[in-house]
Amino acid sequence: MKLVSKSRILGLVIFVIPLLTINSILLFSQSFQFKYEPVPGNYYKDIKIYDAGKALRDKQDVQRLGFAIPYIDGATSISRLGRVFPNWLVFKPLMIFTGILLCFFWKNQKKIFTDLDTDQKMVNKFYYFGLISGITLIIHSIFLGIKFDNDLYKFLVRLNLTCCVLFAISTKFYFVKCVKKVSETYLELKNIYFKIQYFLAHLLLIILFLSLFLLLFENSKTFILIVEWNYFFAIFLFYLLYSLSWRKVTI
Repeated sequence: MKLVSKSRILGLVIFVIPLLTINSILLFSQSFQFKYEPVPGNYYKDIKIYDAGKALRDKQDVQRLGFAIPYIDGATSISRLGRVFPNWLVFKPLMIFTGILLCFFWKNQKKIFTDLDTDQKMVNKFYYFGLISGITLIIHSIFLGIKFDNDLYKFLVRLNLTCCVLFAISTKFYFVKCVKKVSETYLELKNIYFKIQYFLAHLLLIILFLSLFLLLFENSKTFILIVEWNYFFAIFLFYLLYSLSWRKVTI
């Protein structure tokens, strides 16, 4: 029971940190006036916060276009927003911390499910996939914004990010399958939050495959970015649902 309580807290923290981080820098990146003097950039009084072109709404576009809401307008990518100075001072450490928490979270799930009546091969799958998703998130965060004019390096960065997303979805898919089996014995798990979590895990998988078709169309960048932001939210919503769905479980 103590392990379940720890996991619920971890799940809540894993939900809060990434979403608070990305939405904070989203607002921060649009909150400073653009000035040409003494050096072009975005300023708070006389303190330069962003170099020219690095803030999300640069050169007074906030006044003309209003605040960007990438969830519905696809104004920027998460990576672009997180890698510019000074955003990365917040984004990178907290996402690395999130990756570490993910490793602990999935380690706890393996401990919880090891002695339960379920397929241990499936338990190992969500455990190892969860570890890989945390590790690849850490690697992606470390190298975010670090540029090398090398094709192999660029390929490995993209490959790591792809693995991060694929394993993040796969671990959720196998996890909800395990919980569904266990819920036949532990009826407390048959609650509305787990049903939403189960639906969400499958929906993420479906959207991932459907999104691949967007790459075949020209001028689909904006729509892809809208999907990216909402997908980011949905991935971490899973951990909030975990925290809620296990609150009455007495394993």
